[in-house]
Amino acid sequence: MEAELKRLVMRSPFEVRLPKPRREGEATLLYPFDARIAWVAACHHRTSSRISWDLFSSTAVRLEPLFEALLPALQSDDRLPAAETLRFSVDLGSAHDFEASPLQLRGVVKNALIEALASRGVTADVDADSPDVVFVARRAGTPESRRTVVGIDIGLGARHRRGARVAAGPAPLRETLAAQLIMLSRWDARSEPLVDPMAGGGTIPIEAAGLAVGAAIRRPADLPFRHLAAFGGLPTATPDLFPGTVPRILALDVDEERIPTMVGNLRAAGLTGPSHADSIVIGRKDMRALTPEYIAGMLPRAADMKPGVFCFNPPYGVRIGGEEGEEKLLDLYAGMGRALSRFRGWRAACFVANARFVEAFGHFPTMTKPGTNAELPGAFLVYDL
Repeated sequence: MEAELKRLVMRSPFEVRLPKPRREGEATLLYPFDARIAWVAACHHRTSSRISWDLFSSTAVRLEPLFEALLPALQSDDRLPAAETLRFSVDLGSAHDFEASPLQLRGVVKNALIEALASRGVTADVDADSPDVVFVARRAGTPESRRTVVGIDIGLGARHRRGARVAAGPAPLRETLAAQLIMLSRWDARSEPLVDPMAGGGTIPIEAAGLAVGAAIRRPADLPFRHLAAFGGLPTATPDLFPGTVPRILALDVDEERIPTMVGNLRAAGLTGPSHADSIVIGRKDMRALTPEYIAGMLPRAADMKPGVFCFNPPYGVRIGGEEGEEKLLDLYAGMGRALSRFRGWRAACFVANARFVEAFGHFPTMTKPGTNAELPGAFLVYDL
């Protein structure tokens, strides 16, 4: 997440230096607020799960003390939205160690917001379907120093809901995880081809294309900026931040039925047509039969590039039952590993939630990072082939 934001801010329309973030656990980065950096993150950042502007923090774990501290803090906070009327909703992050139910915690935050906004002349209504502003309540901090945090979601909700995937395959990878996988692979879109040999619905190729050119995933008009004074005067357009980059991406799948799904998702993401003919090539191929010659034939314009990167999300075996199914899956992993042995100098990166993958794949990962996909614990693995 940090590496991507640094890359984006350097090419943004703002002359601003990105400060070093404070880390909170394995999944949260905390930056001093700067509206320009927040604008870049909300519009362009692909690896974050949610982007929040924190307003309030309390060690309270019970409803009454939380409300007593939250209401006056919000009433005096000039960062709250300014409008005659406002539709808002309250999302809840992790709150397992709060001493009330999630519904009660959300209710206390909602009531405090309604009263605080009313004291500032704003008529506020709760609207979960089409809110102007989304507030977020969560428990945060280290195990020995936990706190309740309330903030404004400036990134338009969960970041994996891009709106580009109109159809999903049988086991889709979240868009945020796909972007994280590509960043971890150290892919250089200017000089290396990227191949997803198990592309399914095309999530990884879509995220790769977006990362390559620095394409926006949110428009300022769709974000709550117009209700927040801190964002006044910032740009309303989001051109690509790396417009001169022409990536070389090959999206493959062995299942012919996946190809129309892939094409449909690429079309929804605006990645089809003559202007993208050189960027993304689609084909049907069994990963175990891949050769350097095949890829060179599919991506002829990548012949002068450096050895490339494989990024993929293999099956985990969750839907395969019994010993016979497990053995077939392990045979698939082994065949994949043998195929990639033909690609000397390439790198491979995957996310997998099967503890037996590494041994069966037959290569030793140079990097392992834990992660979760659809509540399945797994790991990002990166290999130098």
